[in-house]
Amino acid sequence: MFAFKLQFIQLEKLKLTILASVCLLLFAFSKSEHGDSNTLTSLFKIERSKDNNQIFYDVNIDGSGNFDAENPINIYWIRNTEGGKIKPLTWIQKKYAYGLKFLKIDKDFATFRFVSSKKMYFTLKKNNNNHFEVYSKYKDQLLNINRIFIQIDGGTFWFPNITAVEVYAKNVKTGEDVIEIITP
Repeated sequence: MFAFKLQFIQLEKLKLTILASVCLLLFAFSKSEHGDSNTLTSLFKIERSKDNNQIFYDVNIDGSGNFDAENPINIYWIRNTEGGKIKPLTWIQKKYAYGLKFLKIDKDFATFRFVSSKKMYFTLKKNNNNHFEVYSKYKDQLLNINRIFIQIDGGTFWFPNITAVEVYAKNVKTGEDVIEIITP
């Protein structure tokens, strides 16, 4: 019984650590340009200092040019440390860190958040050029998130030590680039 309680407490600590980590990441997305740089499905990617692997978020487009209402965003790794292999997220990564929870899906937009945070919300929709993008509000600005870089300095698999998150975005109203450095 004691071992079960200990495992439960460790799982709860893991959830809190991942939640804090992803909260920092929520502002940090980037346009992904892997393979064909004219890919219209790329939304953003997450990069980390830990290794050269990247997590990509692509819009799933149906035959009519709209996003797939059943599965609007496809998430996967590009494992550069394994020769550029494309791999899906693990169950743990989907459930506790990088997965998405869709709150509302309409024909013109989808609102979502990361599974690890209930504080930040994002909207997937087409821009004026008919390309899909992800938007979020931050400091009273509507932002088109461009890039994330997570600085990880040690820690463990379950509890990484995140020392900074660099967020690169564009202010939709002014067109200015916005860079935020978030330190936990």
